Amino acid sequence: MSQKEHLDEILRYILDTKYALLTYVRSDLTPISRTMGSFAPEGVDLVFSTGKSTAKVLEIEKNRRVSFFFEHDDQVSEHWKSLLLIGDAELLSAGSSDYDKAVERLAAKSPRFRERVEKGDLDSAAIYRINTSELEYVDRSRGNSPIRIAIAG
Repeated sequence: MSQKEHLDEILRYILDTKYALLTYVRSDLTPISRTMGSFAPEGVDLVFSTGKSTAKVLEIEKNRRVSFFFEHDDQVSEHWKSLLLIGDAELLSAGSSDYDKAVERLAAKSPRFRERVEKGDLDSAAIYRINTSELEYVDRSRGNSPIRIAIAG
């Protein structure tokens, strides 16, 4: 399978995932994982939304390196799949074209986020892009070794 075919499959996997885990590191160097439902792919990158006043926003300001882990529920072990994206989180500025594109992508994937957009209720939202530098995709139906892809920056 070519890298483009792998990336197409990975994009479909993200779109089919309802919840994923965002992991960041607190200033005391403790890794913290949070379940996220508001995310969408943007090529090999990922956009996500969270509350502006959350602890994760403060911690990501200090250390932008994060990961997002995707895994579907109720998988059988012979066909187990998971995906790990690693990169730097970039806060998008409201009113910028990147922010507007991210809002469109998030609204297209999440009915709850779309409802917030329609109500004009994004003032309390922080929207980030993860500039993916590496990813690891596991598909047990193709073997036990993960597919690792380093993304040129």
